[in-house]
Amino acid sequence: MWLRFFAGLFLAAALAQPAVADGLIYKLPDDGAQVRYDLEIAIAGQDIKVKGSLTVSSVGKATESGEDCRWIEFKMITSNDGQDHIGISKVLIPEKHLGKGKSAAENVIRGWIKEENGEPFEIKDLKAPQAVALRAFLAGPLKNAGELEKNEIDGKLGKLECPGATGELEIENDIGTIGINLENRLHEKAPFGLVNAVWKFELKNNGQLLVAGTFTLTPADTSTTALSDLPDKK
Repeated sequence: MWLRFFAGLFLAAALAQPAVADGLIYKLPDDGAQVRYDLEIAIAGQDIKVKGSLTVSSVGKATESGEDCRWIEFKMITSNDGQDHIGISKVLIPEKHLGKGKSAAENVIRGWIKEENGEPFEIKDLKAPQAVALRAFLAGPLKNAGELEKNEIDGKLGKLECPGATGELEIENDIGTIGINLENRLHEKAPFGLVNAVWKFELKNNGQLLVAGTFTLTPADTSTTALSDLPDKK
């Protein structure tokens, strides 16, 4: 269910050199690199906060049609009513399309999605409704991209002077239109170039606001020995 996290959480709430704004991947690190972020989703106007983690990993290399490619894996864990909800996605992308100013979401060769305890299922692109979060995580250059002055961030990666990148993203799904205003802080020491992120989102249907809130990522841990949670899916 997590890969519908924008849409699913929105529904639950009713009962996310010059810097260029992208999704979560600003550089391609060595294979095996991993970063785990603390995650929080706060729903505007309501006392609703969903917490958990998002882990981004480079979990393998492959050659496809003569091109060097990487398997990039996302693992999200959210807690609700004392239960953890886990989802994993794994996508194969040419290395030349991974990094600042690139369009990874438009160049996925194939991938896999596993929701909760269900069986993994294969995807050929990010048009599937379950891939809505991947479209944000792998977004390329955004609309109205801008820069922010450097800001000192003292955290798990040390004390860093981090420039900021902003931009806007719009995603259509089966519920409505998700508009996201992204503010990302960047540094070369971060495994994928992203130190932290604050994304303000709105979900609208036919112009009517259904829900709004903020999706925040803060670095918690890094590793150089990442392994895939879907090792047999290639």
